[in-house]
Amino acid sequence: MNKYVLGASAILGTIATLAEQYVILIILVAAAIVLDVITGLVKCFAIGEKLSSDKGTRGFWKKIMLLVSLLFAFFLDVSIPTILEVVSIKLPFEKSLLFGSIVGVYIILNESISICENILKANKMALPKWLKKLFQDAKKDIDEGGQGDKHE
Repeated sequence: MNKYVLGASAILGTIATLAEQYVILIILVAAAIVLDVITGLVKCFAIGEKLSSDKGTRGFWKKIMLLVSLLFAFFLDVSIPTILEVVSIKLPFEKSLLFGSIVGVYIILNESISICENILKANKMALPKWLKKLFQDAKKDIDEGGQGDKHE
């Protein structure tokens, strides 16, 4: 019975640590996903587009994969330092890894682009068009590993 308690304690401790470290990011990602769904539905009604259960189902699974990718990034943040410690390799920095933060921001940027597209399709005057471009440029910088500096 002791090993079950120990195992449960380890799992719950890890979850608590991750929740503490990533709770704001998780809330922001969830909010971006919900806003994208809402603006997508409103856009459909505003432009007279029919809702499709097939399209909705595909969209649902895409949103689930966003959350899975965020969970995977959190897993990398925890597992890589642990594995490196086991094999006695030190990272060149003391701070935790940032996979979770990078993937979380990337998801929020992606969802923000989609939200802007939905809003602009429903009402071209609701947002400045440069806002969508700002999100697209930031996403491109992440895609290029920060090498997309236009100020050279």
